[in-house]
Amino acid sequence: MAEPTTTTADVQARAAAGGERMAHLRRVAAAATARDLAVAAARGESLSPLLADVMAVLRADAGVGLTRLNLGRSGIDVSVDVHGSRPVTAEMGRLAAEVADQHPAILTLSTDHATRVSDLLSIREFWHTDVYERMHGHADGRYPIAAMLHQSPTAVTFLGAHRTHTDFRPDDVEIIEQIQRPLVAALTFRAALEATTALLRTEHPDPTAGIVDKALLPAAALSAGYRPTQREAEVLTLAAAGWTNVRIARRLGITERTVRKHLGSVYEQSGHRGRAAAAAWWTELRDRN
Repeated sequence: MAEPTTTTADVQARAAAGGERMAHLRRVAAAATARDLAVAAARGESLSPLLADVMAVLRADAGVGLTRLNLGRSGIDVSVDVHGSRPVTAEMGRLAAEVADQHPAILTLSTDHATRVSDLLSIREFWHTDVYERMHGHADGRYPIAAMLHQSPTAVTFLGAHRTHTDFRPDDVEIIEQIQRPLVAALTFRAALEATTALLRTEHPDPTAGIVDKALLPAAALSAGYRPTQREAEVLTLAAAGWTNVRIARRLGITERTVRKHLGSVYEQSGHRGRAAAAAWWTELRDRN
């Protein structure tokens, strides 16, 4: 009995089935990453520890970064948490801030889609500009993509990724947008929650006032008597100013792990879980004193 002949069509069908399976697994990995990021954002926790997962699922060989542009009295302040590329120093942030408003993607960023810079202009011509050198050159990020995560009157937060050799394809754009959607919702929720909490604090300076859930009383009472150590206060002050853990560590001459340890101690002893909540509590405490 003759063995069945494998045709070219058979080989192509198997390859297609394998490709569909790989694409499905990638979407599942992106969903898990999106979930973890959204949960951390809703809790007010740092997203930096999850950037390695973002880099892996996006296949961003030149790294990923979480960038915050804050508009202050002295201009735009840039802070960036990165993974897969060298850290963005304060000087690099200052140089990037000077040209941020000239970046072709700035005006097109939106919370409902991602933007590839190559869709906006000739990417090869962009490589020779000062804007590219200051904002992407440190990572050799020849092919950038970005997705806005949150916007307020004074700040913008977006997720960026870089590739060195090949541009992001349409399926890659779908992956970053899959991450973007729940993260946008979580950050919007967190901002609304913090605004509501701040309003309640103005009406109830006593941290135990108005608390319905009696299980929260011990934590609230604890925060009333707790005062940070000098080092914890230094870390909190910089965190409240929007500095990243990496930037705080460089400024204070300590490790990023030590920064996280100080913040963890503050969360535990103050009863305010999460970076944003602890920073808001510390800012209010300093203002009162």
